[in-house]
Amino acid sequence: MAHLPISASDEDLIKFADEWARLLEAEDYAAAFGFTAQEPSMQWTPELIRQVIKSYGECSAGQKVTLNGEPTDIHQRKEVTRWQDDGHGSIGEIWYDLNIDGYASDLTATFYIEEGLDGLTVRLNDIHVM
Repeated sequence: MAHLPISASDEDLIKFADEWARLLEAEDYAAAFGFTAQEPSMQWTPELIRQVIKSYGECSAGQKVTLNGEPTDIHQRKEVTRWQDDGHGSIGEIWYDLNIDGYASDLTATFYIEEGLDGLTVRLNDIHVM
Protein backbone atom coordinates (compact mmCIF):
# COMPACT_ATOMS: atom_id res chain seq x y z
CA MET A 1 0.00 0.00 0.00
CA ALA A 2 2.31 2.75 -1.22
CA HIS A 3 1.24 6.34 -0.59
CA LEU A 4 3.92 8.15 -2.60
CA PRO A 5 6.42 7.38 -5.35
CA ILE A 6 9.94 6.37 -4.35
CA SER A 7 11.13 9.71 -5.75
CA ALA A 8 9.01 11.69 -3.24
CA SER A 9 10.87 14.64 -1.75
CA ASP A 10 10.88 15.68 1.90
CA GLU A 11 8.43 18.42 0.89
CA ASP A 12 6.11 15.77 -0.61
CA LEU A 13 6.23 13.83 2.65
CA ILE A 14 5.36 16.95 4.67
CA LYS A 15 2.47 17.69 2.30
CA PHE A 16 1.24 14.15 2.88
CA ALA A 17 1.35 14.74 6.66
CA ASP A 18 -0.46 18.07 6.14
CA GLU A 19 -3.26 16.22 4.34
CA TRP A 20 -3.49 13.79 7.26
CA ALA A 21 -3.73 16.78 9.64
CA ARG A 22 -6.53 18.25 7.48
CA LEU A 23 -8.52 15.06 8.03
CA LEU A 24 -7.95 15.40 11.78
CA GLU A 25 -9.02 19.05 11.59
CA ALA A 26 -12.29 17.86 10.02
CA GLU A 27 -12.46 15.34 12.89
CA ASP A 28 -12.71 12.55 10.35
CA TYR A 29 -10.67 10.10 12.42
CA ALA A 30 -11.71 7.12 10.30
CA ALA A 31 -10.42 8.80 7.13
CA ALA A 32 -7.20 9.85 8.92
CA PHE A 33 -6.74 6.26 10.09
CA GLY A 34 -7.22 4.99 6.55
CA PHE A 35 -4.92 7.63 5.07
CA THR A 36 -1.78 6.04 6.55
CA ALA A 37 -0.57 2.61 7.46
CA GLN A 38 -0.19 2.04 11.23
CA GLU A 39 2.48 0.52 13.42
CA PRO A 40 0.82 -2.76 14.53
CA SER A 41 2.36 -2.73 18.00
CA MET A 42 0.66 0.59 18.76
CA GLN A 43 -2.82 -0.83 18.06
CA TRP A 44 -4.12 2.42 16.54
CA THR A 45 -7.83 2.80 15.86
CA PRO A 46 -9.76 5.89 14.77
CA GLU A 47 -11.15 6.14 18.31
CA LEU A 48 -7.70 5.93 19.91
CA ILE A 49 -6.43 8.72 17.65
CA ARG A 50 -9.42 10.84 18.74
CA GLN A 51 -8.83 10.05 22.42
CA VAL A 52 -5.15 11.01 22.26
CA ILE A 53 -6.01 14.38 20.70
CA LYS A 54 -8.91 15.11 23.08
CA SER A 55 -6.76 14.13 26.09
CA TYR A 56 -3.93 16.54 25.29
CA GLY A 57 -3.30 19.53 27.56
CA GLU A 58 -6.63 20.95 28.76
CA CYS A 59 -8.37 17.64 27.97
CA SER A 60 -11.27 19.47 26.35
CA ALA A 61 -13.80 17.40 24.41
CA GLY A 62 -14.08 20.30 21.96
CA GLN A 63 -10.39 20.68 21.16
CA LYS A 64 -9.14 19.52 17.81
CA VAL A 65 -6.16 19.51 15.50
CA THR A 66 -5.87 22.52 13.22
CA LEU A 67 -3.64 22.65 10.17
CA ASN A 68 -2.49 26.17 10.97
CA GLY A 69 -1.29 27.28 14.37
CA GLU A 70 0.15 30.36 16.00
CA PRO A 71 3.47 29.83 17.79
CA THR A 72 3.40 30.05 21.56
CA ASP A 73 6.52 29.14 23.47
CA ILE A 74 6.45 26.23 20.99
CA HIS A 75 7.06 26.42 17.25
CA GLN A 76 5.60 23.73 15.01
CA ARG A 77 8.14 21.17 13.85
CA LYS A 78 7.68 19.41 10.52
CA GLU A 79 10.80 17.36 10.00
CA VAL A 80 11.86 14.49 7.76
CA THR A 81 14.91 12.40 8.59
CA ARG A 82 16.18 9.77 6.17
CA TRP A 83 18.62 6.90 6.57
CA GLN A 84 19.74 3.76 4.75
CA ASP A 85 17.27 0.87 4.73
CA ASP A 86 17.30 -0.64 8.23
CA GLY A 87 16.65 -4.16 6.93
CA HIS A 88 12.89 -3.85 7.55
CA GLY A 89 12.19 -1.42 4.71
CA SER A 90 12.28 1.69 6.91
CA ILE A 91 14.24 4.51 5.30
CA GLY A 92 13.28 7.41 7.55
CA GLU A 93 10.71 9.13 9.70
CA ILE A 94 8.56 12.22 9.89
CA TRP A 95 8.14 14.23 13.10
CA TYR A 96 5.05 16.40 12.81
CA ASP A 97 3.91 18.61 15.67
CA LEU A 98 0.14 18.95 15.78
CA ASN A 99 -1.49 22.34 16.21
CA ILE A 100 -4.37 22.26 18.69
CA ASP A 101 -7.18 24.82 18.40
CA GLY A 102 -5.04 27.15 16.30
CA TYR A 103 -1.93 27.06 18.49
CA ALA A 104 1.33 25.16 18.18
CA SER A 105 1.63 22.28 20.62
CA ASP A 106 4.17 19.69 21.69
CA LEU A 107 1.82 16.85 20.72
CA THR A 108 3.85 15.13 18.02
CA ALA A 109 2.88 12.52 15.48
CA THR A 110 5.74 10.33 14.29
CA PHE A 111 5.60 8.32 11.10
CA TYR A 112 7.94 5.71 9.64
CA ILE A 113 8.77 6.03 5.95
CA GLU A 114 9.02 2.61 4.35
CA GLU A 115 10.29 1.82 0.87
CA GLY A 116 8.68 -0.95 -1.15
CA LEU A 117 8.68 -2.01 -4.78
CA ASP A 118 5.62 0.14 -5.47
CA GLY A 119 6.77 3.31 -3.66
CA LEU A 120 6.87 4.84 -0.19
CA THR A 121 4.44 3.94 2.57
CA VAL A 122 3.88 6.32 5.49
CA ARG A 123 3.20 4.40 8.71
CA LEU A 124 1.82 6.16 11.79
CA ASN A 125 4.06 5.17 14.67
CA ASP A 126 3.02 7.30 17.64
CA ILE A 127 1.26 10.45 18.80
CA HIS A 128 2.61 11.76 22.09
CA VAL A 129 4.10 14.80 23.84
CA MET A 130 7.69 15.39 22.80
